[in-house]
Amino acid sequence: MSENRGKPLWEGKHYSFFQNTECEYFPCHRIADPARFSCLFCYCPLYMLGPHCGGNFRYTEKGIKDCTNCLIPHLPENYGRITGKYKEIAAAMQQAERKQNTQPKAEDLQADSSQRREDRRLRASEKSADSQNLHTRKANGRIVMLACTERGFETMRRAAAALEDQLPDTEILQTGRCAYVPGFEDGPRLSQAAAQWFHEVDALIFIAATGIAVRCIAPLVQDKFRDPAVLVMDENGKYVISLMSGHAGGANRLCGLLAEAIGAQPVITTATDGRGLFAVDVFAVENGLQISDRSAAKRISARILAGETLKIFFEEECRVPAGIGSPPENYGKGICRTADRTQADIIVSCRQAADDPREALYLIPQSVTLGIGCRKGITAEAVQKAVLQILQTSGVFRQALSGIASIDLKKEEAGLHAFAEEWKLPLTFYTSEELNRVPGTFSTSDFVRNVTGVDCVCERSAVRLALEHSGHSGKGGEREACLLQEKQSLEGVTAALAIGKDTQSA
Repeated sequence: MSENRGKPLWEGKHYSFFQNTECEYFPCHRIADPARFSCLFCYCPLYMLGPHCGGNFRYTEKGIKDCTNCLIPHLPENYGRITGKYKEIAAAMQQAERKQNTQPKAEDLQADSSQRREDRRLRASEKSADSQNLHTRKANGRIVMLACTERGFETMRRAAAALEDQLPDTEILQTGRCAYVPGFEDGPRLSQAAAQWFHEVDALIFIAATGIAVRCIAPLVQDKFRDPAVLVMDENGKYVISLMSGHAGGANRLCGLLAEAIGAQPVITTATDGRGLFAVDVFAVENGLQISDRSAAKRISARILAGETLKIFFEEECRVPAGIGSPPENYGKGICRTADRTQADIIVSCRQAADDPREALYLIPQSVTLGIGCRKGITAEAVQKAVLQILQTSGVFRQALSGIASIDLKKEEAGLHAFAEEWKLPLTFYTSEELNRVPGTFSTSDFVRNVTGVDCVCERSAVRLALEHSGHSGKGGEREACLLQEKQSLEGVTAALAIGKDTQSA
């Protein structure tokens, strides 16, 4: 009896573990020891909890939750963890049912519409850029202005000159068709020009009727996080309208800037701007933060519009890198800071904590560096498995990763390069001398030292890269960084996470 004292009642019981080895997909998730794979929760009950399930998941570009790399429901020791969440799961299901009953069912229509938009986008991107009727200057960003009347072209030239003075590092392109404007008699129609440039530029500015602009962009629109800013200006230059992507795309800011530059009246209709309220997507975009959940972002905005003052928390250890321009209070009313993370509505952090509020929205700085050590001939799949494991252990979001580092002896490892390419992260290599000069206390291995000339590749690489990414210098003018998660090993791969210590808080 004494050996069972303190153990959960369900541990070791047959009802807490089930395995269907005859299933065509067994085991449906990769696991080192298939004998431990439980089929009891084949369809994970935690899925209903969305981003707060605690599992190792990701959201696809279409917003679908992908749990391929999560083993929580399939390990026997997690039985109590799942059954302990039943009340939360039931509440989430009731909330989803209420929401479904108040909305029209249009899934098929939406899916069909999304596919048509994607097909049109691909066709547009395949078109070559026709620059015959474009007046350009070389620069970083890009804005395309479109006109179709003689007076519209006059206003477009005036507006382009004003923008060039205000945005010297932005490329301004002018295009359109008008029989009375030399050089543009055979230019593209506005619908053709819009389709050609919509997915290639930061902003489109129509000098035309609003209805014309709407019809031109209607087949091209996807979502506000990917679509460019779209503005409309009347041919007399009296009004500038922020038509689309006012927050995430920056249309509202560009509208105000252009209107001031040419003496026009800005027309901005987004609710938060009209009331001077905090806009979470503007704050995120302008400060390089990733939004964890778009649905949560919409709920945050709705609460602010309803008159609530929401609390925002900044994690000290995972500070936002240098570059955050203004404190959140400067972005409008409806927001205040809190030092209590458990009471926050918005959490600025690179990781999720166990006590975080379930409905919290995360704004994720890309501030964590990943150090990798590996055996020769390692595969991309093995690297990914080790990285997913350390992210799950540490609670760090995948979106928080800013780069990968390793020793130069691994420069030719195809699996490491393939992993970096798939995750779209830059890959940096350091010599053993450079890694040995990294300050700090690290794990040691005589075997690794004999092979590479440095006692620990992954931890030193992660910290070295974090030092380079750190935005500010510490005492004595030296940058500082620290390990966020110490070395973890899995099937020939070692991984560690680091972050700059002396980065600027918001």
